Amino acid sequence: MIPSMTEQEITNTREKIRGWLVQEGLFKAEDQPEHLYFQIAAEFPAKTGRHLSVIQPRGHEDLIVVFSRIRLAEAHQKALAALPAKERERLIWQMRYDLLFQDCSFEIEPGGGNLQSIRFTREIYYDGLTKNELMQAIRNNFKCEL
Repeated sequence: MIPSMTEQEITNTREKIRGWLVQEGLFKAEDQPEHLYFQIAAEFPAKTGRHLSVIQPRGHEDLIVVFSRIRLAEAHQKALAALPAKERERLIWQMRYDLLFQDCSFEIEPGGGNLQSIRFTREIYYDGLTKNELMQAIRNNFKCEL
């Protein structure tokens, strides 16, 4: 059974995460879409234009997710689409295989051979949430993007 977090615990967690990101010069903005308890936009490494979000989804009261995405430029999508089908499939499977050994989960969007973007996520449960664990999750997502 998932423990039910109070609004105050969620607020305290959001403020703690925001504070850590501010301390490290990574904080950009904050939002609260309907489907999330909170979403904090950050930039890692600082001032590079590489964006990520730290979110807490509704329905997962004790879970924080570090989320980032890389999108292929249209020129790269066209170049990939121009490859022979077998070569394109081999390349995408090699990327999947390489990403399997990273500490983040990933999802190729859309599925199949028409690669447009890759989403990276790293989950942290409340009982393991520390500044060190958050920064490690952010670094791991960044390494996947490389």
